[in-house]
Amino acid sequence: MDEKPRGTFRKDHPAFFWGTATLIALLIAASAGVAWRIPRYQREAAQISAQMTAAQRETRDELLKTQSRRTQLAVAVLQRDLRIRSLETKNRHLAIVLKDSVLELRQGPATLRRAKLRIGPDSIVKAPDGRTWRMVRAVGERRIVERQQGDAYTIPEWVYVAQGKPIPSEAERRVAGGLGRYVIRLDDGTEIHTEPLAGPFKGALKPASFEARASDLVAIFDAVNEDTPVYIY
Repeated sequence: MDEKPRGTFRKDHPAFFWGTATLIALLIAASAGVAWRIPRYQREAAQISAQMTAAQRETRDELLKTQSRRTQLAVAVLQRDLRIRSLETKNRHLAIVLKDSVLELRQGPATLRRAKLRIGPDSIVKAPDGRTWRMVRAVGERRIVERQQGDAYTIPEWVYVAQGKPIPSEAERRVAGGLGRYVIRLDDGTEIHTEPLAGPFKGALKPASFEARASDLVAIFDAVNEDTPVYIY
């Protein structure tokens, strides 16, 4: 079989040949153009992404700041109202001034006794089984529901959970002087107490509690009773 001379197909089908060649050339040129623009597109996309992330971050931060300002304003208003209410109360009551870390025994606007406080930090403890303990310092008007003197204190379960230890029985968790010699318990569970003598809180602050020296708290302890109002601000 004779071989056709080179170029015969191009001469016999010029439209098809040149059309195909032109199409191939266009595809090559387009591919080259896209390839050349890919780094530029990537840079622009990265810039846009970074700008969007920054904008989103800025929006988030602004929302958080606004919420924080509202919360601070609400707390400030509550503290002001509680301070005024405490000063206007004619009966004997307790006032805890968080800013100054003091506990005051008051009769009307007069301060009868003042005790310096150590205030336990807020804390959250989560157990593997999903249980959660939130210890948050109280703010607001409370009432005394219980006073304990020299009683043993039952160490809360969350203490052992936080340490990753098994929880002992309630009897084993009873510790003499575990929260000091004097404890004043409020209606929301907040505790005003003296220095722990033994147990995990000795030398440490129990979260969300108020610790006073025994020499200060003993005088206040005997001057109040159950249902005495307590203003925390």
